[in-house]
Formats: sequence, structure tokens, C-alpha cells
Amino acid sequence: MKYEFYFPELGEGLFEGYIVAYLVKEGEHVVEDQPLVEVQTDKVTTVLPSPVAGVIDKLPYHPGDVVTVNDVIIVIDHGKGAASDAVNFEWLTMDATKGKKAAWNDFGINLGAYPNVVVDNSHDDSIVTMTSMRKEIANIVTKSVQTIPHVTVYAEADITNLLMHKQRLQMNHGVRFTLTPIFLKALSLTLGQYPLFNAHEHNGSLKLFPAHNIGIAVDTNDGVVIPNIKQVNEKPVDALADEINDLIERARSRKLLFTDSREGTITISNVGAIGGGFATPIIFYPQVAIVALYRADKKAVVTENDEIVVRKMLPITLTFDHRFFDGADGLRFINTFKANLESQYEIYLDELHFHSVTSNSSLNE
Repeated sequence: MKYEFYFPELGEGLFEGYIVAYLVKEGEHVVEDQPLVEVQTDKVTTVLPSPVAGVIDKLPYHPGDVVTVNDVIIVIDHGKGAASDAVNFEWLTMDATKGKKAAWNDFGINLGAYPNVVVDNSHDDSIVTMTSMRKEIANIVTKSVQTIPHVTVYAEADITNLLMHKQRLQMNHGVRFTLTPIFLKALSLTLGQYPLFNAHEHNGSLKLFPAHNIGIAVDTNDGVVIPNIKQVNEKPVDALADEINDLIERARSRKLLFTDSREGTITISNVGAIGGGFATPIIFYPQVAIVALYRADKKAVVTENDEIVVRKMLPITLTFDHRFFDGADGLRFINTFKANLESQYEIYLDELHFHSVTSNSSLNE
């Protein structure tokens, strides 16, 4: 009996990837859960195990070939060979639909690296043709902009006191940490106050989520990936810092799991390490909002007493889906997020268990 192993959907709305390498040969006996093929999508590189025991009948593709969820990537004669006692990964056995599906993901950009295949055979050196990754990005962002009416609002948060408190903790208790978990906690607190922003667009309506699964941008050699930290609203700062650090290390070593990029509800993007005042990020479909953080700089600020003081100011933008929110909604959200960063940081930091907490995040320090 021939078993057709379809390329599985490894993420919400993610239907395309490519073959990195087959780990078996035609005619080879395999057992259930034995590694068969390494594949890469726009979010993760992973090894797919065998859902059945048998003999490899056919390996229809080659390394670098692009595949979609309706493609049979391996044929196994599972009338031969004995099944193992290992766990059966049922999610790998699901049948893909026969219709071709659009190859774009739930985060709105192609976050990984497809083979650097030139799609135009032109020999004109003045023409730079798009690789498959750039074509994917072009398709995704074009669809997002054409579908979602984007609106961006802007604010600046005074993080001077936060940075001073962080320095005191480091000097008095030896606690070392970046601001990334603080940003996530402040955003989670804001989502608790404005839960409609923690949602996906679903058939013209909002699908709300109780868990705050916040995506973070990680810069890797293959490009930016955006895995998410699950249930930020249920975790203290030190647990978030450890989890962020682990997620970043796995992202940069290409060891992310497909679950790391699933079920994100809102995303924090960052250009602080690069610089720039502000931008208008594109929403990562099907989410309905994205918060962006920029480089924090010292600025002269006039106080209520008309005194000029130097403060560390962090630019922030919120881009949201105008179908569900008006400008006033966005301004209330970003002003609350700003206030939570400026005045609630001691609450977050009181959650710290006083040990060394570090993170290699790409967000502002």
C-alpha cells in the first residue's frame, strides 16, 4: 500500500516552503517517526519525521525545489517494514486540499530565506532580478496594503526613570536585563485595557484572544524572523527574559519550531538598532495592529514648570486596521502604552527574582 506524504502546513496561513535535503534514499527501510526530510519555510527550518513505517518508494523532488501543501514530497510503501513504538505525529498525516493556495503567511512578510534563485535569465548586469524571497515579500506586502487600510499614530515615551531604575537594580542587586521584557509587559497591560487590539481579522469581523502572544523581531543571517512569546499576560518579567533569550538563540541557529510562529496576536517591530525617527510599518496579516519602537535619544524637554531638562525619549508608533478602529482609538491605545512604559515599570520589575537576567534581543536597550 502506497502512502503519499503531503507537505504539511507548518504555520497559520503558511502553504509554501522548499526542500533542503532528503535524509533517506529510495528503497530504504524506515520506521515511524524516523527523520525523512529537512524543509524550510518562511519562518522555520525543521525536519519532518515519517508518519508510517515502510520502504521509501519515491522522492519526487530535489534540494532547492519549492513545494506547497498539496504536493506529495515522499511516497512510502507502508505495507513493508514494522511500525515503531514512537509517538505518532498526527498533524503530519493530514491531507492537504487539492486546490492551489496562495503562498503567503499570517505575519505579513517572508521572514526566512528561500534559495537565491534568479527568476530572469537576462544577462544585462544593470538589471537586478528578484529572488523567490523578494517576490514572496512583494506579493505579501502588496496584498496587505491593498486589503488593509493602514493608519499610523505616533508618540514619544520618556524612559529616563525606567533606565535609571534599571541601572540601580544592576548596581545594587547585580540584575542584568534588557528592556525587551518590559516592553512586552507594558504592551500586555495595554492590551488588557484595550482587548480589541489583541485580535485577528476573521471574515470581516474581529476574533479576540485571551492570551497575549506577542511577536518579537529577531535579526538573523537569513533575514528577520518573528516568533512570538506565548501568554505574556501570564508570565513575570524574569520568565519572559529567559524565554526571549532562548527564542532568539534558536532563531539565529535556525532551530525554531513551527509552533514558535503560530497564533501570534500582535507584534512589536523595532528599528532602534538601525536608527531613524519613525516609520509606518505594514500590519502582519491577519493581525490588526503592530507597535514599532525606534532609537531612544536624549532630547531637551520643557516641563510643566517651564524648565528645560534633558530626557531619554523613545519614539513609538502604532499602525492599526482602520476598518475596526478610528484614529481616536489608536491614539488612546498608544497614549496608554506610553503611560504604562513611563509609570508602571516598577510593578514589572518587582516581579524580578534577583538573579542575572539577560537577553540578546534586537529591541532597544
